Amino acid sequence: MDWLLVPAGALLILVGLLDVFSTVLHYDGFGFLSSRLYERIFGAVRLATRPLPRRYRAFGLSMAAPIMVPVTITVWIFLVSLGYALIYLHGMRNGDFSLSVGHLKPSLGEAFYFSGTAISTLGLGDITPTGGIYQALTVSEALIGFGILTLSITYVLGVYNVLQRLGVISAGLYHQAQDTGDPWSILAPHFPGGRHRGLETHLMSLHRGLVEIYEGIRQYPIVYYYHSRRAYRSIPFTFRMIGGMSGALRWGLPEGHPAGETPWLPTLLTGLGTITDYLEERFLPERLGEPPDPVPFETFEAALLRGKEPTDYWLGRFLQMNAFMRDLAHLEEPQDPEEAYHRYGQWLAFAHRNRAFFEASAGELGYDLEELQSGPGERLF
Repeated sequence: MDWLLVPAGALLILVGLLDVFSTVLHYDGFGFLSSRLYERIFGAVRLATRPLPRRYRAFGLSMAAPIMVPVTITVWIFLVSLGYALIYLHGMRNGDFSLSVGHLKPSLGEAFYFSGTAISTLGLGDITPTGGIYQALTVSEALIGFGILTLSITYVLGVYNVLQRLGVISAGLYHQAQDTGDPWSILAPHFPGGRHRGLETHLMSLHRGLVEIYEGIRQYPIVYYYHSRRAYRSIPFTFRMIGGMSGALRWGLPEGHPAGETPWLPTLLTGLGTITDYLEERFLPERLGEPPDPVPFETFEAALLRGKEPTDYWLGRFLQMNAFMRDLAHLEEPQDPEEAYHRYGQWLAFAHRNRAFFEASAGELGYDLEELQSGPGERLF
């Protein structure tokens, strides 16, 4: 049955190299082994840190993704080394290797030892191939080992480049928000005296940042699992702030208001929806669910015009957002209930999905919801 060693070894080498290719070189970056490793390692760390106090739990979770990198590289090298070892074992048993030390005998351990010296280019010389085919295989293993090391360094640099981009956009949102518990407060500096200023540049910059994050996570899925001990540097916080701000700008002002018709606003909303869909499909175990139905118009009108306290959570949020934006834009004319109700219906689907993604992703990544929403003022979504 020695002949089975060669196809078995070739299969292991192929599996390892295919995962390297699909993880590092393929644009979508979803290796069939590495992606499962990421998920399993993060799940294990999250389970192990669950009983710990918040501070130590956050530290433990922040170590999960950095651990994934060396573990994945080790798995790649192990698969390739073991595959070559099986092929070398077949050659050792057929006399195609010279074992210079007398006590050495053909075995899987010796074959794996030789494979390890070959892939690391150590070449100690106590075991040497005598056949031309095995000499060529030894050279190919050394080249593959060097290639895996080079690609791994490139991969790590690419991952931290994406993390830096995420850090820039999340820190920018954190610094712009007058109240980190309220995404709407990001807009306050852009409405001096009730007139909007600089929104076009701001929205364009946010859209560019989102696209960079999206493309980065597509190529380096491990980025999604990086847990920061500073909650404001996280993906849930970033999407919560951008979603809350852009939703308020689009549906918190009356139709036709110049600020709500900023050209980059629809692009930002479309980009946010596209990225949310992608992350939901790739990383979240359950769908986000359907939004609730809007309250009847009569209920909405009574709450809007007569100040009746709403019992519906989402209606209350919309009225708070509507009042905030009217005050920000210095709008004093009476409101049109039908126009406002139309905006409420459109905003409801967007806001529900944005909040559902925030809560689902924060839960999956082990973040504390209160910490992500905390601010000196009232916690508003």
